Amino acid sequence: MNIRFLETVLWLARLRSIKATAEQLCITHTAISNRIASIEQDLGVKLFVRSEHGFEPTPEGLRFIDQAQVIIDAYHTLRRVMLDPGRLRGHVRLGAVSTLIPTVFPLLVRTVREEYPHVSLSVTTELSDRLLKELEAGRLDMALVSDLSANGAPFELTPLCSFSMDFVASPLLGVDCSQPLTPQDLARYPIIGYPSGTRSQARIESYFADEAQQTVVIHASAALPTNVQMVTSGIGIAAVPLASVQREVQQGSLVVLPVTKPFVAVHYVAAYIRNDQPGLARAVAALARQAASRYCEASDPAHAWQEERTDVFPENP
Repeated sequence: MNIRFLETVLWLARLRSIKATAEQLCITHTAISNRIASIEQDLGVKLFVRSEHGFEPTPEGLRFIDQAQVIIDAYHTLRRVMLDPGRLRGHVRLGAVSTLIPTVFPLLVRTVREEYPHVSLSVTTELSDRLLKELEAGRLDMALVSDLSANGAPFELTPLCSFSMDFVASPLLGVDCSQPLTPQDLARYPIIGYPSGTRSQARIESYFADEAQQTVVIHASAALPTNVQMVTSGIGIAAVPLASVQREVQQGSLVVLPVTKPFVAVHYVAAYIRNDQPGLARAVAALARQAASRYCEASDPAHAWQEERTDVFPENP
C-alpha cells in the first residue's frame, strides 16, 4: 500500500467510476481494480460495492477514506517542506536508451513539469555504453541506462524498473509457432542485434552461445525502433522488451515467439555523477523512479515491474 493507492481510493469515492478514475490518474482500468483489490486484501474488508449510482463506499470504506485523507494531506505537506520546488532551477542534460523513450520518459517529463517547474530537460538517445561514456565525460548530467554497466564507476545509481525480453517476428517470416522454439530453431533465422562489443549484443551472443555450429546472421542496429522496423518488415527476428512493442503485437504486425529458453530480463537504472551539484540530477533521478513505478503499475506485471528493494539490481548474466 502506498500514497498512490490511497489516492486511488479517494478518486474512486469521488467519481464513482473506474473508467473516470483511470482517466483522472492516467492509468488503466485494470490498474485501478488491482489497487483497490490489493488494499481490500491487506485490510480484509470491502471498501466499495456496486450500485445503480456506480461504486459506493461501504461503512468500512468511509472510515478508510477519512483516515486516508489525513495521511495524504500529511504526505503532501511533508513533500512541500522537504522538496521546495522553488530552490531547484536549471537544465538537465539527460541521456536515455530508446526503450525508455515511449514507456517511462513521457511520465518523467510530466512529473518534472509538475514537481519542478523551473527545471528543464533535453534528451539524447543512444546505447547504454555510449551514454555512460558521455556521462563520465561531463557531456550529460544523468543517464537512464540498462543493467549495471555503471557499477563501480563514479556514479550514483537509482533503480528504475525491469522489462521482460521476448523474441518477436513478423508473420511475413513464416515462423512456425505451434510449439516452443529452441535456440537452435531461432538461429536458423537472421537475428536483428546490436553493434559488436555492446552489452546489448553480448546478451544475444550469450543466448546463442551453444549454437556455435549454426550460422547466425546478425543485422546490427544501435536503436531499438530501427530493430523493430526491421523485424516488422520480415528481415529477421529480435529479442525486445514486450513493453515497447505492445501496439505492434496487438495490431498483429509482430508475433511473440514461444521459446524453450527464456531470454534474460533487462534492468534499468538512472545514473548520475556522485558529486552532483546543486542536486538537480539526484532530484530528477528520484522522479524517474517514481515515473517508472507509475508505468509498471499500469502495465502487465509479467512485462514490466519494479523491485521493492531500494538498492541496485543484481547484475545481468
